[in-house]
Amino acid sequence: MDDVRTTIRLEHWIYGVSPDKGYGTKAESFGLNGTLYARYLGNHMTPVRVEKTTSGNTIIDARMLHPAPANDEVLLSILGRGLADEYNRPTIANHTVVVPAARLREGRLTLTEVEQAVIDYDRRFPKASGRVEPIEIELHAPEPSGEPPGSGLRRLITKAAVDTLVSRLLADPNARTLVLCRGSTHQYRNELLYRLVELLLAGNEVALFPSISDAPTLSAMNHFRLAISSRGVRADGTWTLLDASIDHAALPPARGKNPVYARVAEAFAV
Repeated sequence: MDDVRTTIRLEHWIYGVSPDKGYGTKAESFGLNGTLYARYLGNHMTPVRVEKTTSGNTIIDARMLHPAPANDEVLLSILGRGLADEYNRPTIANHTVVVPAARLREGRLTLTEVEQAVIDYDRRFPKASGRVEPIEIELHAPEPSGEPPGSGLRRLITKAAVDTLVSRLLADPNARTLVLCRGSTHQYRNELLYRLVELLLAGNEVALFPSISDAPTLSAMNHFRLAISSRGVRADGTWTLLDASIDHAALPPARGKNPVYARVAEAFAV
């Protein structure tokens, strides 16, 4: 088979604190219409908790995913600790990259690979500001015998929990679900979010929706439809709690949607 590897350039922006200016966009790639894309995040650029002390011990390591429906794109936001402000208070930084959804569906790119490219960029340019270059990333050739979408989920969540989540999403387009992963690490929840979304993106049964790999702040909670947390959080009655370790599906399969359940089974077979 011919090698169809190629490099693509992903537009991106960095949001965080600048001394004496507060929160705002610090850097933006040349080809990006930042105002257009930022609206998909609903003004929730940093919707995770950060302690209001100077000790700065709270770990901030979360991921957000949002659809940009007009261009069939996925916005991946990497949330981490930013530089302390002028009063030495802890801050949050958000580095968001625009990812073509088609490349994810084709299996030529994964969210983990995009994340690594963003992390590498931040290491190379820790003080990026103003207009910057897009992030370059290499697409790999699609491998027919490669791992199916969502492979590795069995290490992170039970099949019964994924089947229940899928049934809930199919039954109610506005459903909100908190997946409870007791005692899990940030890395565990970030990977779970990626693999769940890649599994759903592989077909057209469920449209992509705002999701986050940590408990969001109360004010931002209802901006999301899926949150993954190590603890229960305050939420209104529109949210359903789903334990990641359940051993039997809480909801029956949706009729006429066999392909998505087949993909779940395939993901858990490897």
